Amino acid sequence: MKDRNQQPGKTPVDLTNCDREPIHLAGAVQPSGALLAFELGDLTLQYMSQNIDQWLGFTPEVGAELDALFAPESTAALRRVVKGIREVVRPLKLRMANAADESHSAAAHLYRGMLLVEFEKPELDEPTPLAEDLSLPLQLTRANQRLQRCTELEQLYQVIADEMRHISGFDRVMLYRFAEDNHGEVIGESVVEGIDSFLGLHYPATDIPEQARRLYVLNTVRSIGDVNATPVPIMPACHADARHPLDLSLSCFRAVSPIHIEYLRNMGVQASMSVSIVIEGRLWGLIACHHYSAKPLRLEERAACEIMGLVIGNYLSAREQSEVNSARNRRRKHYHKILDLVTRTPAIWQALDMLGPELVKIVQSSGVAICSERGVQTFGSTPTPKGMARIIETLNDQLNSEDPVWSTHSLVESVPDYNDDSSVKSCGCLAVPLFAPEANWLLFFRDEFVSEVSWGGNPDKVAIETSDGIRLSPRLSFEEWKVTVHNQSRRWSQIDREMASELRSGLVELLSLRASELLRVNDELGKLNADLDSFAYAASHDLREPLRGINQTVYLLKHELGADLTDQIGQRLDTLGNLSSRMDELIQGLLKLSRAGQGNLEKEQVDLREVAEEASEMVVGRPIPRGIDVLVKNECTLWADYLCLRELLTNLIQNALKYNESDVKRVEIGSLEASSPHGQAENIYYVKDNGIGIAVDMVEEVFQIFRRLHLAEDYGGGSGAGLTICKKIVTRHGGKIWIESEPGTGSTVFFTLE
Repeated sequence: MKDRNQQPGKTPVDLTNCDREPIHLAGAVQPSGALLAFELGDLTLQYMSQNIDQWLGFTPEVGAELDALFAPESTAALRRVVKGIREVVRPLKLRMANAADESHSAAAHLYRGMLLVEFEKPELDEPTPLAEDLSLPLQLTRANQRLQRCTELEQLYQVIADEMRHISGFDRVMLYRFAEDNHGEVIGESVVEGIDSFLGLHYPATDIPEQARRLYVLNTVRSIGDVNATPVPIMPACHADARHPLDLSLSCFRAVSPIHIEYLRNMGVQASMSVSIVIEGRLWGLIACHHYSAKPLRLEERAACEIMGLVIGNYLSAREQSEVNSARNRRRKHYHKILDLVTRTPAIWQALDMLGPELVKIVQSSGVAICSERGVQTFGSTPTPKGMARIIETLNDQLNSEDPVWSTHSLVESVPDYNDDSSVKSCGCLAVPLFAPEANWLLFFRDEFVSEVSWGGNPDKVAIETSDGIRLSPRLSFEEWKVTVHNQSRRWSQIDREMASELRSGLVELLSLRASELLRVNDELGKLNADLDSFAYAASHDLREPLRGINQTVYLLKHELGADLTDQIGQRLDTLGNLSSRMDELIQGLLKLSRAGQGNLEKEQVDLREVAEEASEMVVGRPIPRGIDVLVKNECTLWADYLCLRELLTNLIQNALKYNESDVKRVEIGSLEASSPHGQAENIYYVKDNGIGIAVDMVEEVFQIFRRLHLAEDYGGGSGAGLTICKKIVTRHGGKIWIESEPGTGSTVFFTLE
């Protein structure tokens, strides 16, 4: 789709237009300086500024040799520059070949196969009166002493601005820091009385386009002496559209972009200087200086400001690193506590209510979630389940192996179709992939932080139609422009990401070691359980054989005695048969309990309705007989072994119908959601009946094997192992089971699964 402002054959309106402006190929210099450019191969003149005659007394020919233009000692100095380190600007005193004793302040550097020599105007060569009765070295010494005494960052910011204004003499000096999205904020300012303050104002990233930021790293001091001065072209033409452009990236007097000139004029600024603050190769910010009249700077003054930039960068780096180290040490206490808790916790997915308070302190979050194949556990302020699902889907699509930690301060912008309709919006997310046996993702969330940002004028640039198409013009007003920002959290800092990465490494290693240890222990326990189960099975199987013999013997005795069978002998034979049958029931219960502990659990997503209907069919058949009502209350899925869960529900439904004297026997199966003290959601499943109920003091005893609360012949008999089997199945799933009941009104069996 075309931009509505685009016209056929013309450049469309785009905030990256400024990024594409070739400002390093200006093809001109500021009139306060002059330039000569020599090819490195034979050191012959290739380019010169049109005002070079003010220094040489004549205009040389292209192709002139270096020796012909400079005095011998100056030629020797320039040749040493050629043999030296490239991309370093060297200050020099140079004398022309036709001059007697007169020398000029100059600077020379090598760049892109050229030797560039720049001169200052003669009147700039003379020292200017200082604002204070101190030389530049002494001013630098005093500034360094003041910077050393700063104990807090806010104080350091202000001292930087004050000292730079004392040294440079500019009307306004601002300490300008870049944010992660490259927009800037004035965090320190020193300004003459009577001029409005810019302190605290923000400026969009488009004010300083990408290629300008690159130049600020290459050339750390940029001075514009007079925005109204006419730039001096370089001969022959070497601008961006020329056949052979000349790269002026390191030039002291490179002409200024027309867009930047317009920007400064709109601010009422006539002269400016910027000193780059580069920390570990990254453009941290700028010291931006404005003057409301022309102010060209001498080489010595620019050099002093460059030294100040280096010193300030070191102080800022040291102070910020000190604060980062303090914060990291505070957070690592919680990190080590988490590792200790995880070591002592059987499964982190079940223990988030205990881990959560420490986890949120590691990255200063509002809530945390642990996501695994079995579901999501949350602590604190987190998105809705629907919002969580969209986040996880996006994370799985955008997983980066090089930097697996993913973060955003605006879920609405980063997650497609994201919508969080909870009362407290979760707007920021920091995701830590674990992909360990117990958890796939560890997600940290931050609530919405509604903020008011003060911009230096309307940050939206104005589209202006020109003969070359539509271009974006700098704003005309820089008065404070306030914007309220919604749907964003506080940004995740570098230390947040570092601690998240450290937490990931620690947890992955710990969980992997624990998984290996659990595998070994489970293997040993599996062998022991297998031996015990085999013993129980064999013993039970072998015991049933003599029982069958006893039953057969009783039957044969009754038949053989015939008329000689007295009432007393008959009763004793009946008792012997009943005891044999009771023993057979107990042995069958033992066999079932043994089978319940055999084999590995094959967990999967199980539909509660499906498994409940199959279990009820196994108990009462199909169709369900009259007088029995089995109801599945709600739809839900469980993370469980299907066959074990069916056995569990079969036993519970069987008991609910067996111990029931109602005309219509009702069994209700369902789930409900409860909250832990820390707000963590937990699914609880239940089987409810309208049977005879259980006395409160007996609800624990019914889980003991072979423990019956009634006579063996009451309520159809039974082994008394059913609830013991249920408890074993639930325990193997990492859950718990309990009963709430009242005699005469029915019972409800509750259980949870991991």
